[in-house]
Amino acid sequence: MERKELEQKILDKSLKSGFTQGEIFFRGSENFEVMILEGEVSKYENSKEKGISFRGNYQGKMGYAYTEELEESAIDFLLTEAKENASILYQEEEEEIFAGEEYPQWEKNIYDLDSLLVEKRILLAKRMEKATLEESSEVTSLDYCLLGMEKNEISIINTEGLDISYEKSFATGFVSAIAKRGEETKTATDFWKGQTWEEFNPEALGKWAGKRATSFLGATTIPSGTYDIILEGKAMASLLTSFAGVFYADNCQKGFSLLKGKQGEQIASIMVELRDDPLLINGYASAPFDSEGVAGKNKAVIENGILKTLLYNRKSGKKENIPSTGNGFKDGLKSSVKTGSTNFYIQNGESSIEELMEQMKDGIFITDLMGLHAGTNSISGEFSLSAQGFFVENGKSVYPVEQITVAGNFFQLLKDVKGVAGDLYFSSGGKGSPSVWIENLGVAGA
Repeated sequence: MERKELEQKILDKSLKSGFTQGEIFFRGSENFEVMILEGEVSKYENSKEKGISFRGNYQGKMGYAYTEELEESAIDFLLTEAKENASILYQEEEEEIFAGEEYPQWEKNIYDLDSLLVEKRILLAKRMEKATLEESSEVTSLDYCLLGMEKNEISIINTEGLDISYEKSFATGFVSAIAKRGEETKTATDFWKGQTWEEFNPEALGKWAGKRATSFLGATTIPSGTYDIILEGKAMASLLTSFAGVFYADNCQKGFSLLKGKQGEQIASIMVELRDDPLLINGYASAPFDSEGVAGKNKAVIENGILKTLLYNRKSGKKENIPSTGNGFKDGLKSSVKTGSTNFYIQNGESSIEELMEQMKDGIFITDLMGLHAGTNSISGEFSLSAQGFFVENGKSVYPVEQITVAGNFFQLLKDVKGVAGDLYFSSGGKGSPSVWIENLGVAGA
């Protein structure tokens, strides 16, 4: 039986069995991954996954169920599970299934990554490892050297007439270099994500990781004190990832964010523009609609330092009589709809990183933050994180630093932004930031 025919049968039977509304969410993926170690393939994976989740209104409550068996025999299982789920789950208010709206133009974001034969993909990964090791005699090995590709398809169909879908694909490269000098060992990673193999430069990726790892050798600590800090884009993106939830409306409504009631107020430096853009061209988290079928919208969350909007799904928006911002997402087939961001990033500034250092004159250039899970409190905004980077004097990076801890408050950090570079970096999860100059951050060192 074709999937579309199966989905329609599920919806038809759901209405006959007591559901007042029903919806089917389909997700299919194809994954390829190869890992190289010492010039040989150490791991190889080529897999496919697909499944559907059903949700439906049953006796005023929303019930959920999922299956990876796309067969007619799964229909009764799905509907029975959803009914049982609806009867036992506590729900504050009735959820409604969305009938749809006008959707943005979406180019079929699918590329023929399969056109590059597996043998040639493996060769690209080997070239990446080779370039990393050849960058310096002090680069002795690699933690990881990985190349992968993924293809995804999402579709939603429901009893209210909604029938939408999209596809996207991308390739990834990841390398982690290990540099040694005597007994001292340092590591550095670099990451690439793109949509055609022509974009991938394995030598550039490998060389950068090798160079950064060796640049950390000879690192020392510094005296404790208050310093001006430049957080490299990668470090700032990781901090933004940890605190993204403070911008979710449902967290504010539950009292889990200090931004409750702050819309329209100045909460950051006028230099800060924070966006959530599901329509970003080639964005890692781009999607024309969310898991509730609400159209994606490019929006400023913070503009000129002012909190313009929180991120809403349909349920949290209904509580404030505000339309969803298109941020209702499922973590997977098993999960219910929650709030999530898309391409969530601080907008580029106009300065180069070198110009930003010259403006700062003296301080620390932080490249990596560690301990983000244990060292952050998303409710209070407090953080205390291990860090490494480079000491900056007279606008120049002079030596590597380690064994330091940076501590502060995320909400205050946004207010203390003095400058923003133009080197926007995105993590694999779609969080992004350029390098950002922060005034007066506490550092614990020697």
